[in-house]
Amino acid sequence: MLTDVVEALAAGLESLVEAVGLPGVLIIALLENLFPPTPSEFLYPLAGKLVYDGELTAWSVILTGVLGSLAGSLLYYGLGYWLGEERARQAIARYGSIRLRRWTITIVSTNDYDRALVLFERWGGPLVLIARLVPLVHSVVSIPAGVVRMRLPSFVFYTALGSLLWIAPLTLFGMWLGSQWEDILRWLNVYTNVWYVVIGAALAYWIVRRVRAARRVAREAAESPEL
Repeated sequence: MLTDVVEALAAGLESLVEAVGLPGVLIIALLENLFPPTPSEFLYPLAGKLVYDGELTAWSVILTGVLGSLAGSLLYYGLGYWLGEERARQAIARYGSIRLRRWTITIVSTNDYDRALVLFERWGGPLVLIARLVPLVHSVVSIPAGVVRMRLPSFVFYTALGSLLWIAPLTLFGMWLGSQWEDILRWLNVYTNVWYVVIGAALAYWIVRRVRAARRVAREAAESPEL
């Protein structure tokens, strides 16, 4: 079912870009930062093919894509900035755990949050840069950047650089392949699927650890003598 959704989105992207050109690239670049499932890996090779056809120019596609990505990222940055550290901590304290029968499983604890803040405050710029190259993660990383009040010029710089490193190669590949631009999609699917597997495995490992910790706490509570 997910494959059908992605294919439908890709078809919609193709129609929009071919119909309106650069404004379509801008709209989709904005949307794919607000809604991570939007498959930008289909957008930029297609735009590169339009460059090959003489309908667009490479520099205008790349610049438009970076501007759209930056606009979407700034919206999420603003959300994180509005939340701030204390509101985000309160949200995690309230919603970071789920109850399954007699176990309480902590998905994200306030201690995890505090450690992440330290990490992000120290390596915020490089983390934003790397996240821009990772599917699903590249847009939501703007929220913690806003939460820690990362300096706006630094956030804009690393976001724009990461977006450029993602958009430019895809656009140039699409232009280079010309009418055979669809060939690159097979490799991009592999790249994207590998990241999905990595993220899914990390999430599964995280959940298993949390379940085991919850079981251990419940067992220790049952074994401890009542006062």
